Amino acid sequence: MIKKSPHSKKIQILVSTFLVTIIVLVTGCRTKTPAAPKVNYDGIVLNYYKVFDGQDIMDPVIQDYTSKHPGLKINYRQFSDFNEYQRVILNEMAEGGGPDIFSMQNTWFTSNYKKLTPLPSNFGTPQDFGSTFVDVAYNDLVRPDEKGVYQVYGMPMTVDTLALYYNKAQVGDRLAAKGGKPSKTWEGIKDDVIQLNKASNSLSRFEVSGIAMGRADNISRGVDIYYLLLLEFGTKIYNENFSQAIFAGQQGGISLYPGIEALKLLVSFADAKQRHYSWNEFVVNDPTGSKEIEAFSKGQVSMIFGYAYTYDDIVKEINSLRDKGGTILDVKDIGIAPAPQLYDPDVSNNKRVTYASYFAETVSRNCKHPDVAWDFLIELTKKKNLDYYFNKTHKPTSRRDMIGDQRKDPIYGVFADQTAYAESFPILDYYIYKDIFTDVITKANLGGVSNSSLLDAQTKITEMLPPEGLVVPQNTKAPADSKSSTKSTTKATPMKASDGTLAN
Repeated sequence: MIKKSPHSKKIQILVSTFLVTIIVLVTGCRTKTPAAPKVNYDGIVLNYYKVFDGQDIMDPVIQDYTSKHPGLKINYRQFSDFNEYQRVILNEMAEGGGPDIFSMQNTWFTSNYKKLTPLPSNFGTPQDFGSTFVDVAYNDLVRPDEKGVYQVYGMPMTVDTLALYYNKAQVGDRLAAKGGKPSKTWEGIKDDVIQLNKASNSLSRFEVSGIAMGRADNISRGVDIYYLLLLEFGTKIYNENFSQAIFAGQQGGISLYPGIEALKLLVSFADAKQRHYSWNEFVVNDPTGSKEIEAFSKGQVSMIFGYAYTYDDIVKEINSLRDKGGTILDVKDIGIAPAPQLYDPDVSNNKRVTYASYFAETVSRNCKHPDVAWDFLIELTKKKNLDYYFNKTHKPTSRRDMIGDQRKDPIYGVFADQTAYAESFPILDYYIYKDIFTDVITKANLGGVSNSSLLDAQTKITEMLPPEGLVVPQNTKAPADSKSSTKSTTKATPMKASDGTLAN
């Protein structure tokens, strides 16, 4: 366990004085508890760093919390550039400082948990967490520490997933016989693309391309689509203790070499020999621009992949193009469908999966008041605050008990629904991995799919891993009954907060 400073212990004693009653959720009804005694937080300052979310979004929640904790000050700092954000945090933490609370990419927790202070056990358990938040959040944020004891290292405000955007006008017209929507399977998507493609005599060969897929140089989420396919093929990315990458090897399951099969499917959409060929380097030849988002906004491609925030990116691009004149997509024609699957989800017993990418809030190991910081994060991820957050940002929920309401949203409902079956895997460095897999995809575009480039990528990633692995050997198992079925979205075991109420 991480040793707390004497001052930290003092704060824990203070916090404990107003944890008057621990409520156990049995019937789903809230039990009334006495008002928490007032505690003076004079002199306690928490620095909170977050990327992308503006001051106007976070201030109301922060002010509401500090108003109930007299003397407490939370300084919020927003970053708009991810590279600067990462650099500042790493440099400041290396010097023993940095933020007390910050957002961290979900795929980084396995390799960076030693930089964090876990949730105090008297605030909640991994079982509580698993009952409150969706499975992918549990798998990403609940990790065994150096002693093999499972700890909660992050609190997610949102879980975003990869989905399929489509042009309703084009798809509705050309795929009317199929219901006017994209197919649910990859084989069906191939047929869709054949019908959606509209040839031209231009260098790109397409007046309208069916789908932006098959390359990584001129598609914003080209590598993420490959991650999605790796998951769909059931590829094991690492060995058990994360000391070696194994995605290029023989594994069995759906395919003997799932990493190779996933790559073949991906690049087939950029292979001129395939009937469903729909993308090349000339469709979008400005890699530094808006890439497929601009082409989609102009009606030059019928389907693209994106996250929930991609909707706002498309709308902004449409508004920008409108000022320049020319044909543009009508905003009402932006459609969103779930990520295609290898097997038809309507008739198959095979699990559905999509790729999750999101940030979760966490507490630094350098934080002098970790109990106060974690108490704030529990409050931050209560249902009432995440309802507010969704209305402000449209970022889909991380909580099981909010999926039902959010899946009714006409625009973002697909993303809420997908959180129930989303998956991810640890990534040591987003940009290094992106460069490695971009190179794999580009070589496949130029010379065909070869196991040698994937083996080379596997070697490069293995060299990044510590010889002893990222986690302790699994002699212990995750806490029993730690995760409820994602279909159960109403009754959640409470995470405990300082006001003695449930995290609802």
